[in-house]
Amino acid sequence: MNNRIKTISYMALYAATALVLQYAAQFIPFLQMPQGGSIELGFLALFIASFHLGWKNGMMVGVIWWFLGFLFGLNTWYIGPVQYALDYILPVLAVGIASVFPMPKKWKVYGDIIAGMFLKFISNLLSGVYFYFEGAGEGTAAGSLPAWIYSLGYNGWYNLATCIVCLIAVPLIVKALQKSGASFKAVQ
Repeated sequence: MNNRIKTISYMALYAATALVLQYAAQFIPFLQMPQGGSIELGFLALFIASFHLGWKNGMMVGVIWWFLGFLFGLNTWYIGPVQYALDYILPVLAVGIASVFPMPKKWKVYGDIIAGMFLKFISNLLSGVYFYFEGAGEGTAAGSLPAWIYSLGYNGWYNLATCIVCLIAVPLIVKALQKSGASFKAVQ
């Protein structure tokens, strides 16, 4: 089979897997935060896509996943274009490019997951500070210290939980797939 066709097939598989995991996670109450955000299981597939297919294709998988989620009504909370980009588009791009970060071979997967999740967290943090600051209390202004503290606490928990899930599951899945003969561009 042509390598490009194989890559496109893998990209479709990873995007579909991320979409299914994102959809299924909606039905697990303890994964949900009260005002949006959740432990995002779809990022498992996106990290694996980045390690397997490289950061460029990982980024494309993220865009495809976001677009499919939008079509199926999963990414629909909208205040404005900047908020939408910070909450949905930039996080999938940050995780999709995870394999681009230079890390020692021994810690490559772990370091890249932490780097990708950190960039995702920064995007969510900024969205919270400038668009969801009302949770910090009456009279709080966008960009104020209470808005930063509130956003840090709110977004920190579910992003940390997502990072921990990914740090546990992704290396196990990557090792299992490598044993089955799959080659991972970013994990050599």
